[in-house]
Amino acid sequence: MSEAKPTKILVVDDEPSIREFLHQILTDEGHTVFTASDGREALLMAVKEQPDLILLDIAMPNMDGMETCRQLRERPTTRHIRIIMLTAYDSRDRLEESIVAGADDFLGKPVNLAELQVRVGSMLKVKDMQDEVDRLEAYIKSMNELREQAKH
Repeated sequence: MSEAKPTKILVVDDEPSIREFLHQILTDEGHTVFTASDGREALLMAVKEQPDLILLDIAMPNMDGMETCRQLRERPTTRHIRIIMLTAYDSRDRLEESIVAGADDFLGKPVNLAELQVRVGSMLKVKDMQDEVDRLEAYIKSMNELREQAKH
């Protein structure tokens, strides 16, 4: 029986102390963690590392989290990655804007450790379920192709 591979999480925040805090917490929980300090760097890391989850700050220089999220959703190689938006703003408008941009969830700062763990766990379960659906769809497609080939 093979062991499950560690999940990969990309933490994107322009504040070094927040990146370091999240990196440490998530690494301690057994995840492989990558970091980026702005949206442009995040796009490059997401394509290169193909993380299972991205924790994405909204307010950043160069490219903010909303635009980064939109661009991640537009790219075929990154559109499937689960995204939790992070923000110090406590506003329903930001929540709605995050969802419209393509985020899967929203987490306020300062980050509550228990809430972070629950939301990360939840997003990773959703990703696992989607991976299983994708695997089953591919299997069904291959079986249908074999059936069609057998008819000829």
